[in-house]
Amino acid sequence: MTYAILGGLERSVERTAATLASLMGVSATHFSRARRELEAEGWVELTHSEGQVKFYRLGQRATGREVVVQLRNRPTA
Repeated sequence: MTYAILGGLERSVERTAATLASLMGVSATHFSRARRELEAEGWVELTHSEGQVKFYRLGQRATGREVVVQLRNRPTA
């Protein structure tokens, strides 16, 4: 639900795991573990990485349809 509100289909969520965990009232460790499980099941998908920071958006399973918005590759510095 948080990913749907903050990112939707078109954009990745550009908040840190610690910030999202705080919004949800859970530890960052718990949030990261849950996010990895959701990614493995297709509920969220990795859009890109900048250094060690990973960005996600809703996956195909969460939306019930094939995501057709093309991902942009952002150059890493």
